[in-house]
Amino acid sequence: MFVYISLGKNKKYYYMLGNLIKYSDFYTAPIPDNPIELIIDIPKEELIATIVAINTRLKPLGVSHFDDSRDTQINCLRTIFLDNENHIEQSFCLSIINKYIITPSNNNLFSRVTCLYALQEILNFNGFAKETPEYNFDNRERIFKFLLIANNQILKGDSNYKKEGYEQLGNDFFEFFMFRELHHNQYNECSNSINVFYKSWFLLHKIENHHIFSNHFKNYLTWYYKVENADAFLKNIFWAYIKSYDETLKLRYLNVLKSELDTIKVLDAFSADCEFKVLEKDNLEVFDFSRIKKSPLFKGRMKDEKDTIGYLILDDGFFLEKAYSLLINDFWFDYLKPNKICTRKDWGSFIGTDFYEPFLCEIFLESFSNTPEFIFRSTDELKFKIEGRPIEYADFYIREKQNIALIEAKSSYLAIINGYKTVSTIDDFRKLNLEEFYDDYGLVQLVSKTIKKFHLYKNHITDDKFNSNRKVQLYPILIVNDPIFSSSLASFVFKRKFNELLEKEGINKKAKEHNIKDLCIMNVSHLQDMEQSLIDKKNNFFKILDTYLLMSNYNNKANFNRYNFLRTFDHVLHAKIKEGLIANRIKGLKWLEE
Repeated sequence: MFVYISLGKNKKYYYMLGNLIKYSDFYTAPIPDNPIELIIDIPKEELIATIVAINTRLKPLGVSHFDDSRDTQINCLRTIFLDNENHIEQSFCLSIINKYIITPSNNNLFSRVTCLYALQEILNFNGFAKETPEYNFDNRERIFKFLLIANNQILKGDSNYKKEGYEQLGNDFFEFFMFRELHHNQYNECSNSINVFYKSWFLLHKIENHHIFSNHFKNYLTWYYKVENADAFLKNIFWAYIKSYDETLKLRYLNVLKSELDTIKVLDAFSADCEFKVLEKDNLEVFDFSRIKKSPLFKGRMKDEKDTIGYLILDDGFFLEKAYSLLINDFWFDYLKPNKICTRKDWGSFIGTDFYEPFLCEIFLESFSNTPEFIFRSTDELKFKIEGRPIEYADFYIREKQNIALIEAKSSYLAIINGYKTVSTIDDFRKLNLEEFYDDYGLVQLVSKTIKKFHLYKNHITDDKFNSNRKVQLYPILIVNDPIFSSSLASFVFKRKFNELLEKEGINKKAKEHNIKDLCIMNVSHLQDMEQSLIDKKNNFFKILDTYLLMSNYNNKANFNRYNFLRTFDHVLHAKIKEGLIANRIKGLKWLEE
């Protein structure tokens, strides 16, 4: 049941990690009772550097997807054995390479989650040797074994499928499978770094200019990061990151002059040795990787003779999100909540109404700035009164001819505390409140109001040139902030649930006055990626939607090949947009200097 989905010739884009090779697949000896003992004769910093080097290779510089090609997997393997400079026929680990290359082509040794899990285990342990040993095949192979044991732990729950008899789930299988695999599938999405930084800048300025949160945010930045304002915070992170990649070592690390005190203050906070409760290995909350999210940098040992301080970036994605999604959580849990500034609902409402919706609105306005035939209406323009009752119809409305996109935007992230990320068994799945889940993440509203009442409200929308008497093509869209919901399994499950809800509401997808398309789920990062292409008229918004619907159509038997019906917007963007993934207005970095 574990699959990968092809991005195109010689490239793969994986969504589920069932193709990971486990220790038990590669070695006949039993897994040690305490796997960390395999590597305790190697200093912590050197172990971390090795795994960071692997993690960096899996997410190449300047791309928005992970590279799990066989060549990259072998390159990662050779990185462990310190022989990337040798001809492959003289590789120290040739025997392991030969064993690997006879496995099926979709089998991988390493993933981002492999690295995150191993890093967390190493960070939680303090008994490593202080002195570097003389490296040989044995001690480097033990690092390799340790990583494969991490894969065993990642995939430990797979046996539950057979033990529990998943056939009993029937049509609920994919829904169960989505939740069951969330603990690692949530880390298979990534975004363009410059676009993430711009998104962070937009968020920081919204907080900094808010009548309630402004002073509190300044206090938070001064207290925790020792900087005066949001600009100083972001610029220190941005410029350190831009200079962080070593082309020779294929490694992300930060070398900061000791004189750059403001930058060091921020990076020291990013590398703080915070205490976290060490969870039992069978507890799926382990995969929240809270320690690495809180401190995505590892500070190297200070050396008096050097005029720089070094930091390893443990994970590229977490470092980037430290000024965006992780900041949203950090500010809430570290400052707003303990100081009783507001409720979680208040904070969430601010993120959605004051930041997320205006951010999306800006992208749409820019995207359609050269195409007046596209009619765009946003939240406030979709509020009206009917018989004295105020109606908030939808978040966004886009029309070209008789094609209409009806959009709901959801800014919230899936929390660890509600059980959705810790489903291990069918019993766990049965305990979930799925009605609440689909309501919280916008699907119920999209069906029961936005789609169901379109013909009731369409003449109240300010759109003078719309011929409301002609048949329309309706494109229901959810734009999500959390990449979990725009990933393959979630997109597929949400599509099926959308159709179920339509049927429950008595809504026919094909009728005289409309044709309702399948649900489209895209992430905010997808909108950022397509903006310049739409501005330049190289692509048409509705044609991109049509391509997505065609590529992921479950009723098309051709899409059953390699589970292609699980394809997402990432696949569409890879097929349709070859350049311009960063909008010109963002690429120039003028916003950073404002």
